[in-house]
Amino acid sequence: MNPFVPMYVLPNELDQFGLPTPDVKPDIYNLIQLASTLIDTACGRIDGDGNGSLVYTTYVQRTLLQTRNRNVVLLNAKPISPISPQTITDLSNLASGAINCYYTGAQPNQSVAFGGQTLSGIIGLSGRYGYSRQDMSTAYPDLWAFINPLNLVTIFGGPAPWVSVDVTQTDVDPKTGEVWIPAGLQLQRYSEILVNYNSGYDPRVMPWAIKFVCASVVKNAMMRGDATTAMLSMGLSRSGASISFGPLLLDPQLDAMLQPFKTLRAY
Repeated sequence: MNPFVPMYVLPNELDQFGLPTPDVKPDIYNLIQLASTLIDTACGRIDGDGNGSLVYTTYVQRTLLQTRNRNVVLLNAKPISPISPQTITDLSNLASGAINCYYTGAQPNQSVAFGGQTLSGIIGLSGRYGYSRQDMSTAYPDLWAFINPLNLVTIFGGPAPWVSVDVTQTDVDPKTGEVWIPAGLQLQRYSEILVNYNSGYDPRVMPWAIKFVCASVVKNAMMRGDATTAMLSMGLSRSGASISFGPLLLDPQLDAMLQPFKTLRAY
């Protein structure tokens, strides 16, 4: 299977968005891939390891619960997207072609959402009990540690063990990324959460605004000397991918159209 490269204007959509065909401009697909990568970067979809996209992607997020008396986690990438095993199979088959702009390596969702009516966008969820936060306890270990066997190991200096959380008992808001997590053993609140979840859009039916911005960036690049002269520099580090382009390749009007799809990341 070919490595994934985003391509938000598909080959059969070139005429629809006013882009030249490969027989007129042989490197048109390269420009579309470059523009799509720029959009992913501008939207904050690429994590510290260089993974992520607006296309269906599996993310792993580790979060300390800081909200008092509320077991709520805010996931970074939105929307939260339940992906069926059949969808993964279909995208994998498409990815076996010459250009893989369909499959990022996302994992399928298997559990139902709270209430048992639809598929959950959460793949797996774990929690653990650690140090008490804020002013809820004056010392560690807290009183709950002596009656919760999962906390006893920390009394003797060991790390708090991870325990599985039932995904079917979690409540997810796919638009905001908020996940409500049930209390654990002895009704003790987890202090840290590890979430595997899917986010993004079906690459076969990406939102029109993303496609429009992609086509516009390609046109801007063509007017400014294509990819080689329009791109000033490109780098990849633990803090994420960075691409520097000449002025107005992604102008303020196009950037404003991407605002609903942007993700704020904190490390």
